[in-house]
Amino acid sequence: MRRCELAGARVDGLDFEAGTLMLETTRVVVDGQVVQSDGKTEHAQRLVVLDPFTLALLRTHVEMLNQERAEFGPEYRDHGLLFCWEDGRPPHPDTITRRFGSLVRAAGLPRIRLQDVRHSYVTAGRDAKIDWKALSERIGHADVAFTMKQYVQTDLEVHRRVATTLAELILGGVLLSGVTAAEANG
Repeated sequence: MRRCELAGARVDGLDFEAGTLMLETTRVVVDGQVVQSDGKTEHAQRLVVLDPFTLALLRTHVEMLNQERAEFGPEYRDHGLLFCWEDGRPPHPDTITRRFGSLVRAAGLPRIRLQDVRHSYVTAGRDAKIDWKALSERIGHADVAFTMKQYVQTDLEVHRRVATTLAELILGGVLLSGVTAAEANG
């Protein structure tokens, strides 16, 4: 998810039975001010299918939100957001970025930007041979060609497998100079 999607995600967008989160609202920073919108494009509103691990964490998170709401009573500023301060106020989107950086440092991980998490996610999906169209839809791109252009880096091992597979298909195991295509690449 994009930072603006995290900042705008709503509790009522969660469906624990279906295992989904509907993203309809984003919160972006324009000239230092937070602006709520319905997304960058006509495809920005989307349904995200969640894995069981994330659903379990979100279930605990929503329970915590309900407890905080009860503790604050009438002073709770309920904006319906999934991610908010203890009193219900929405955090500035830049706070999400800073908090992420703090968590990365505290975990002793190499420095990575929040936006880079999306790149890592797509790269992991690509490496796992996940369908490009499904991956593109998953991260909220309207065009699979855009996803492929943005996220494909030169991967020599992938190119090597393609070359080997095509050589084996075309040559059918014919020996070239006493070496099969598989032996030559492997």
